[in-house]
Amino acid sequence: MNSNSHPPAPSGELPPLAWPEFSDDKARLDWWRSCTQAWLAQWEKPDPFTPVSATELAALEQRLGCAIPPLLRVYHEQIGTLNLAETLCSVTPAKYASIEPLHDAYPGITDILENVPDAAPQWALVNQLVVFGDYLGNGNLWCFHRETGEVWYFDHDCSPMLTQMFTDVGQYLDILMFKCLLDAHGEEDNEDLLREHLGDAIVEKWMY
Repeated sequence: MNSNSHPPAPSGELPPLAWPEFSDDKARLDWWRSCTQAWLAQWEKPDPFTPVSATELAALEQRLGCAIPPLLRVYHEQIGTLNLAETLCSVTPAKYASIEPLHDAYPGITDILENVPDAAPQWALVNQLVVFGDYLGNGNLWCFHRETGEVWYFDHDCSPMLTQMFTDVGQYLDILMFKCLLDAHGEEDNEDLLREHLGDAIVEKWMY
């Protein structure tokens, strides 16, 4: 798990280190904002939000040939910050970590699947996946499914290469924000709350 040697923000400014229950999407977005502010306060950044325009989002969807999941759209419209406990990919084209089809983000999939018996079903899935997050820059990537919106984890090192982790992007963003809170509270190496919420199998696949 990622560890940083920076002091936590003052405890009075932090949301509590607990899993919230949201009454609606506005409450969820407000919590995301608070977690983002808590994370970036550690780096003394006065303006943590970098929202993107509807025009930029429309251009992205045109490039992808599909809509992005609604909560991912809301996140980028309202917050847009990319560098958190993990890196979210850019709506606009960037040299590294743009929102783009999985095969474009990691062309080495061709080599991984080259000698796999009956690789056709895996290729069919790969072609449905769009990268939207980068786990610590180690080549493992978070993707959403073009049709279902499910979140899949691409692991270039260990089998299985593709694992469905969450039913939608909102669930992943909730976990990412909680990881930001762990770090802001000085608990970045504490996995117990993640394991209690997600189960051992997801944490082991994600972080090891």
